[in-house]
Amino acid sequence: MNTLTDSPGDALWHVLGAGAMGCLWAARLWQHPPREQRVTLLLRSQQALVDYREHGGLALEAPVGGAVVQVPVAAALSSAPGPALRNLLVATKSQDVAAALASVQHRLDTDTRIVLLQNGVRVQREITAQFGPNRVWCLSTSHGAWRRAPWHVVHAGAGTAWLGQLAASDAAQTRALLDLLPAQAMHIGMDAHIATRLWQKFAVNCAVNSLTVVHDCANGELLQRPEARPTLEALIDEIDQLLRALPEVPALPDLHASVHDVLTATAANVSSTLQDVRAGRPTELEHLNGYLLSLAEAHGLAAPLNAQLLQAVAQRTGLAGR
Repeated sequence: MNTLTDSPGDALWHVLGAGAMGCLWAARLWQHPPREQRVTLLLRSQQALVDYREHGGLALEAPVGGAVVQVPVAAALSSAPGPALRNLLVATKSQDVAAALASVQHRLDTDTRIVLLQNGVRVQREITAQFGPNRVWCLSTSHGAWRRAPWHVVHAGAGTAWLGQLAASDAAQTRALLDLLPAQAMHIGMDAHIATRLWQKFAVNCAVNSLTVVHDCANGELLQRPEARPTLEALIDEIDQLLRALPEVPALPDLHASVHDVLTATAANVSSTLQDVRAGRPTELEHLNGYLLSLAEAHGLAAPLNAQLLQAVAQRTGLAGR
């Protein structure tokens, strides 16, 4: 039976990152049968570990009906010594992935499987190059989560998720990994072309997230506000043209349709970037519009709207920009 104290060597999964998404996935992994499968949430500080154990684990609130269950996921310090990690789910924000992985470098070996749960595509490309294409998987998800209180996570939006590798296509290994994930509860499927999905989500996020900060609005308002809509359409055009010109980007579906579909489906949602700004946290925009701007510059392409938006967010918040 799982306890709040990690027993070195017997955890099938370790989750790195204790934000809303990390807590959601840690709880869902713990609930995935068989229950004797152990999950450990890796925390950065001794104080966080003390607070977590005093709280008694995670509280998980369901997306429908609001039922709350207590989930006694084990916890440990990421810097603590121990045997090699078997399966590592990295649920930090994009800008924190490198430091997070460095904190557990002493517990990674050539058999550790790394699963990345970030927005964008930059960090996925960098970590795949660093650790090798056969050791890294990407998990692209539309699930939503937020924290009602410390260690109380709300599964706010039940979506889907897709698992695949950027530069490898080992279907048997991906299937074996999928069997260890809560595929039914979290609606996870395999995607042999995960790169296309990641680039598409990256493009949509580039079009949406920074604009929600500039206009301080929910997603759907970008389609409704007369001061926002023209900029949105022009930005989609610029992103679409840039991605078509970049040799590393696969052919993508119609971006205007994709962005409009997302904004309609998530009309009442507040983007993760705007949530970060409102909470005074650093944003992921350097891994979104900032990365797109870097790619454009590397290929001698102009991206004036993306540059202007990054500057506008920097002036508005002081938390992002180049």
